[in-house]
Amino acid sequence: MTDDHPELAGYEPVDRPRRPGRQRAMRVAVMLALAAMVLPIVLSTFSVATSTARSACAAFATAAAGATGGDLSTDAPFELFAAGGPGWQCYVTTENGARHHLANFGLFPAAPRYGVGTPT
Repeated sequence: MTDDHPELAGYEPVDRPRRPGRQRAMRVAVMLALAAMVLPIVLSTFSVATSTARSACAAFATAAAGATGGDLSTDAPFELFAAGGPGWQCYVTTENGARHHLANFGLFPAAPRYGVGTPT
C-alpha cells in the first residue's frame, strides 16, 4: 500500500467516537442552508402564479362581462380541495353579490384552452 501512496507511509487512522451534539449541529446547519436555497424559489414561483391567475381570471371576467353586459369583480384563490382538483380557481362576483365559479386554472395557472361558455 505504501508503494501506491508514499504520502500515507506511517499513517495510522484514529477511531474517535463521534459527538452526537456536533453531528446534530451539522444536520441543522445543512437543513437551514437547503431551506435558504429553496425558499426564495418557492416564494417567487407562488408570487408569479398568483399574478398569472389574477390576470387570467380578470381576462375571463372581461369576456364574460362582454357577453352578459354586467360589471363583474374577480377572485382567484388557490384551493387544495376544489371540485376540479387542486389549483387556482377563478370566481366572479356579480353586481347582486352572487359568486360563480368561472374556471379552474390548475396548479400552474394559465388561461384554459376553451372559451367562456364552451363546455369542457
